[in-house]
Parts: sequence; C-alpha cells; structure tokens
Amino acid sequence: MTKDQFARLARHRKVKKSLAEYAAAVASVPAFARISTRFLAQLALLDGAATRNAVTSEGATIAKTTAGRALGTRLTKAANALYLLYKDENNLEEAAKMHRHPSDYTNMGDLALATAARDLAQRLTARQADLKTDYNIKAADVAAVVADAASFDGMLEDTQLAIDAGKIKGAAASTTLRDLNAYLKDDFRAGLELLKDTQPEAYKALREASQVDDARYGKGKAKGAAAKDGEANKGALGERSGGG
Repeated sequence: MTKDQFARLARHRKVKKSLAEYAAAVASVPAFARISTRFLAQLALLDGAATRNAVTSEGATIAKTTAGRALGTRLTKAANALYLLYKDENNLEEAAKMHRHPSDYTNMGDLALATAARDLAQRLTARQADLKTDYNIKAADVAAVVADAASFDGMLEDTQLAIDAGKIKGAAASTTLRDLNAYLKDDFRAGLELLKDTQPEAYKALREASQVDDARYGKGKAKGAAAKDGEANKGALGERSGGG
C-alpha cells in the first residue's frame, strides 16, 4: 500500500468513527443514512480483504475479550427486538439480516463484530420510538449500544489500520479504495449538506473527518504556507527598505 492509499484509508476510518459517534444525527436524515450505509458497506469490503488473511496482533483478539462479549450480549437483545419488529412489519428481507444468537457474535472476528455493532446502533437509533413502545428497548439500551459500538470500534483503529496497510493488495482492493474516494467526494459530501442546518455539530465533525488529508495534500499545504510566508517576508523587507 502506498503512502497516499494509507492516508486515504485513515481518512475513511475517521469518517466511519464519526458516523458512529453521531449515529442519531445520521439516522435523522434517512437519505443521508442510506448514503452512509453504502459508504460503510464499501469500506467493509476492504476490512474483509484484511480479515481473510491470518493475522496475529493485539487487535485480532478483541472480540474475544470481556468488552467483546459484553457488546455481543447487548447486540443479541437488540437484534432480536429488531427481528420481531421487522417481522411484524412483514419486512422479511431486513429480518433475515439480524444475527440473533450470542454465538453469532462470539464467532465473529473483530471487524465483523464492529461492523455488526455499528449497523445495529444505527438501526436502533432510527427505530427507537417503535422499539420502546412494544419491544422493551429503552432509550438507555439504545444509548448503551451506540456507546459500546463506538468504543469497540475505537479499539480497532490503530492496530487494524496497520494490518490493513499490509494486507490490502491487488487490483480489486485498489479499485474499491478508489471508488470510496470518489463516493466520499461526491455523494457523501452532497448528503452532508442535508445535515448542515438541523445537525450542525454532526455536519462539522463529518465534514472535518472527510477532508482530504493524503500525503500530497499535506505537502501542498506546507508549500502553500511556505509560499505565503515568503511573500509576507518579501513585503516586510520591501517596507523596511522603502522606509530607510
């Protein structure tokens, strides 16, 4: 993986983390929630490319720790509540997506568990009014899943990013990363504008997270700053010369 690719993947990770932190704001605008889901699904393809390889690292065992098991317990209740809600609505396609058994989560790898947790956090946030009424999912339950999902995802950031840097190879992964870059600049940025007036805090955080910060951009900023400093120094010297 090149430096530019690594930097862009890091940027996508920051966007993913911000989406989890502002799950309620994201869910408040269904069109943007759909855009975010598509973005995260594409990012998950890169995660899948990394986890298909045998990896030995601290990040590879987080799902089996106390934090991972506790998260799985919360997700089991949430998934079953959503499963019943979808069934009652005759939405069998969404119902079939729910992982309803504790073993589903304990058998997941770190990235799969983080992805499942993020998905359920968004679903719970979007449907919490319906779930509270009939399915014994209180506001505190939703908040706990959102917080635990974000916390677990945060544990993966540094270790898994290093794993991805070494594992993401080949034309397919490069194409996916390129598509993600384009999607972030086009559809995602367009969707962000839908949040600007009603969710200003989320808009600002997501906008900053999605800013270009690859290696060339950093160099460009440095050159630009140096050029401005140079012009300023020239101007100051000119003023002093004229004054003398």
